[in-house]
Amino acid sequence: MIRYEIKKIFSKTICRISMIVLLLSLIISCYFAITNITYIDEQGVSHTGIAAARDLRTEKQKWEGTLDEEALQKVLDEYRKINEEYPIRQGDYTANMLHDSKVQGISEIKDMINIGFCEFRDFNYYRIDSVSKDEVGKLYENRVKSLEKWLGSEDAEGLFDENEKAFLLERYGQLKAPLYYEDYDGWGSVLHYAQTIVMLVMLVSAFLVSGIFSNEFSWKADSIFFSTKYGRDKGTKAKLTAGLIVVTAIYWLFIALYSIIVLGVLGFGGGNVMIQTGFWYWKSFYNITYVQLYVLTISAGYIGTLFCMLLSMLISAKTHTAVVAVTIPFVSLFLPLFLSNFHFLEGVLGLFPDQLLQINEIINLFNLYQIGGKVVGSIPIMMVIYPILCVVLLPIIYYIYHKTEIK
Repeated sequence: MIRYEIKKIFSKTICRISMIVLLLSLIISCYFAITNITYIDEQGVSHTGIAAARDLRTEKQKWEGTLDEEALQKVLDEYRKINEEYPIRQGDYTANMLHDSKVQGISEIKDMINIGFCEFRDFNYYRIDSVSKDEVGKLYENRVKSLEKWLGSEDAEGLFDENEKAFLLERYGQLKAPLYYEDYDGWGSVLHYAQTIVMLVMLVSAFLVSGIFSNEFSWKADSIFFSTKYGRDKGTKAKLTAGLIVVTAIYWLFIALYSIIVLGVLGFGGGNVMIQTGFWYWKSFYNITYVQLYVLTISAGYIGTLFCMLLSMLISAKTHTAVVAVTIPFVSLFLPLFLSNFHFLEGVLGLFPDQLLQINEIINLFNLYQIGGKVVGSIPIMMVIYPILCVVLLPIIYYIYHKTEIK
């Protein structure tokens, strides 16, 4: 019966078209992820693609190692040497590209220094020019001090209570410094487009499962289905199981293809590097590596996709129509954008299912909650709540469809 239900799902033309669209989207996403990396040659000409990624990796790997005071000072010396030989000239595109070609090997470490010595909410691309060799060794210490200064300023007044401030400072202090560095472009690129793949899979899955519990009604076969010996029991279980199998198989198949293609081309190196080495994640209080962030991103994406699909199947089982059910994933994505205008809902919106689909973005946010006097981030809460909700929805869907009355 399960096999029959799965065949029914893919027998629809729109479902087949959806899979083709998803496959094309995967190819496009892989292309952009791979070409997202730019290498500038010695003539100041930029290149993208596999060869460019390999050449840039070679430049960055020259600086592989622990970013202690000595290493940071070497980066500072190298940058100033480049600045003297290839200075930035306003309006001179060729000269500036030559400068960038020489700096690209240390670009990420340079950005760490820039952001590390700016005010917490500011960024100055040229801050490194005024950082001294004696000062640069205090990069990690300054990261904590800048947060502490901001938390005590008027800008942060009313945003956090004392427990939350202490929590943030504690997590910042727990970052094991000095950080280790190596080229992590493969992981950075695969993370950048992972959110796109996750959302596309969720939206396509909506078309696939929305009709599972409404097909019999649209085909006027509901009286036959529910009057058979196993219709209400095994038939309902088969529908529910088929939906879970289809969503799970499609999600992990496309995530696996995306990951293997992008990382296979750009390289798996740098997975053990802490995310704080990246400009985008410097301020995150989640002390994890790039590979841990990617595992968290795709795992949370699966939980969010599964929850939305189960909610869609619940609506389908209750209303006996696929039209309403197919809108659930779209509502879960776009409703928070509308509700974000109501500031009193900020705490609730931080735990909406759409947040699970964009972990690599919200991991930078200070979404904090207090449970029993203990401060915790939004991500651990969602990773506990939504799996439980998924389990709870299963018997509810079964019960609603099992008790359907034929009119």
